[in-house]
Amino acid sequence: MVSKKILGSGIGVGILISTIVGIAIYNEYLDPFSSTSNDRTVTDFLGRKVDLPDADKIERVVGIQPGSLRLLTYMDAEDLVCGVEEIERTMDYGRPYIYAYPELSDLPSIGPAFGGEAELILAQEPDVIFATLESIQSADELQDLTGIPVIVLNYGEDFGDLQMDDLYKSLEIIGEVLDKENRADYIIDYMKDLIENLDDRTKDIDDDDKEWIYLGGIGKRGVHGITSTDCQYEPLEFINGKNSASDVGEGYYSIDIEQLFQWEEDDELDYILVDGGGYGACMVDLQDESGTYGSSGAGAGLLHCIHDSDPVRAIMVLPYNFYNPNIENIFINAYYLGNRFFPEKFDDLNYTDGKLYDTIYNEFLGEEVYDDMADYYVPNYEGFHNISKSEIADYRS
Repeated sequence: MVSKKILGSGIGVGILISTIVGIAIYNEYLDPFSSTSNDRTVTDFLGRKVDLPDADKIERVVGIQPGSLRLLTYMDAEDLVCGVEEIERTMDYGRPYIYAYPELSDLPSIGPAFGGEAELILAQEPDVIFATLESIQSADELQDLTGIPVIVLNYGEDFGDLQMDDLYKSLEIIGEVLDKENRADYIIDYMKDLIENLDDRTKDIDDDDKEWIYLGGIGKRGVHGITSTDCQYEPLEFINGKNSASDVGEGYYSIDIEQLFQWEEDDELDYILVDGGGYGACMVDLQDESGTYGSSGAGAGLLHCIHDSDPVRAIMVLPYNFYNPNIENIFINAYYLGNRFFPEKFDDLNYTDGKLYDTIYNEFLGEEVYDDMADYYVPNYEGFHNISKSEIADYRS
C-alpha cells in the first residue's frame, strides 16, 4: 500500500503513475471479480448492487452468519459449499440440514460462528459469500477485505424472529445468483401452499373450541427455559391457534415468571409446549422440588396444567431456533399441533411413523430426517409426545 507521506512528497509523475499501475495490477490479482470478469449485477437483501460472474462460473460458495448455510441447502446448493463456520463442524446435530448433509461438517473451517474469519474464508477461495445479519457497512468491508462478492440475505428484522416475506426474498436472491430461480419458485410456492392448507383446515374453527397454548424453551443465542417464548409463534398462527403470549410483545420474548400463573387465573393457559431446544432447561423449571414453579421455587403456587392435570398438559415439539429458525420444523410443528388439537380436520393425512413429517423434510432438503431429529432431542420419548409427570420428575440435567 502507498503511504500518504510518499504521495505527498512531490515525487515525479512517472514514478507516481508506475505506482498506481502497480496497485491496479495487484488488486486485479487479488480480486478475480474485478472489472474484466464481472458479468452482471445482482441486488442483495440490503439493496446493495453486487458485481458477480455468470452463474456457470460460480463453483464455490460459503454461507456465514446464522442460517445462511441452511438456505443454501434449501436451494439445492450444498454441493457448492467449500467451507463452513466452526459451529457446523463441532455442533453437528439438531439442525435438519446437518442430518441431511452430514458431509458439510467435514468441510474446512472458515472461522467461528456469527461471521467466520476473513483470512480463513479467503483460504477456501469461494466465488461468492452469502451472509445474514450484516449491515451495508460490514458487508462492504468484508467484500473489500477479501475481494469476494458478498450477498446479504435475511430471515427477519431480528435474529431468531422469522418474517416469511424476508425469507422468500432471500431465496429468490440465491436463485438469481446461482441460476436456480426454478428451485426458489418451487420451495416458495410449497411453503405458501402449506400455509394455505393449514389455514383452510382451521380457519372456521370457533375460538371457543380452541385451547390457550403457551410455548416455552424457545432458543435465542443459546438455550433458555420455560419463560423464553415467541409471541407470534408461526406453528400456532398457521393453524389459527390461540397463543397465550400473543399480546405481550413481538417475536422473541422473555416473560415474567408470574405471568404463567396469571394466565391460568385468567383462563388463558391450557397447555404448555416445550421447545425441543430448551427441553432440559424446561424440565428443570417444571420439577417440583428444584424448579422455579415447584414447592421450593419462587412461584406463588403450582401450575395447574402441570401438577393438577393427569395427564400433564405439556407437549414436546421440535426446536424452532437453532442458529436461526428451522423452517421445515415450523411447518412440521404446525401439522403436529393441528392434528393434536383438531384431529377431525387432519384425519386425511398419514402421520404413521412420521411419514408426513418426512414428506416435508424431503421437499426442503431432499432427505427424510425426522428419526434423526426425534432421536437426538428426546431419544427415550420419540420426538413429539405428551410430557408426563414422571418424565419431569426423573429428568436430570
